Amino acid sequence: MSKNIFQASKEFPFHISIGVVLTNNEGLICCHYYKKSDLPIESEGKSDLYLLMRETLQLAETIEEAVARGLQEEFGATGQLQSYIGSITSKFPLRVSRVQVEKTTLYFHAQMIDFDPTSRDQDEVESKSAIQWLEPKILHALFLEQGRKYERSDLDESKIIENYIQYVKN
Repeated sequence: MSKNIFQASKEFPFHISIGVVLTNNEGLICCHYYKKSDLPIESEGKSDLYLLMRETLQLAETIEEAVARGLQEEFGATGQLQSYIGSITSKFPLRVSRVQVEKTTLYFHAQMIDFDPTSRDQDEVESKSAIQWLEPKILHALFLEQGRKYERSDLDESKIIENYIQYVKN
């Protein structure tokens, strides 16, 4: 298998991910929720953590394929891609080498078609999260608070929720 050029490395500290704001018919947004005690290593356990779906783009994978794969692996969901709603570029240290990584996540809105959380990929760290459906304004406030606590721009997805509220919901 070829090296994934979208995955950050010590030699090339640049990373591309695809993120999704998955909504249901009630207008709620699907997100991961980790209790402080169950957090992934990168979060450093400062507080509970909320995250949207985010997947590293794989070599030769289209954006549509990454969205479908991510929704299935992380939430056990399928969705209809609706629109591109912005990006977040952030910097943080690569766990292994402490090299600063520049990560760009491209975010899309998808409307849920099907949802079966029991079909999540159990080998993925995201399968350890609780799945929550939250009002956009509540999730926005949680992301703002989380960004302040962690001081990591990749953990503050409030800008994407703002874009969703401004351009999609209204």
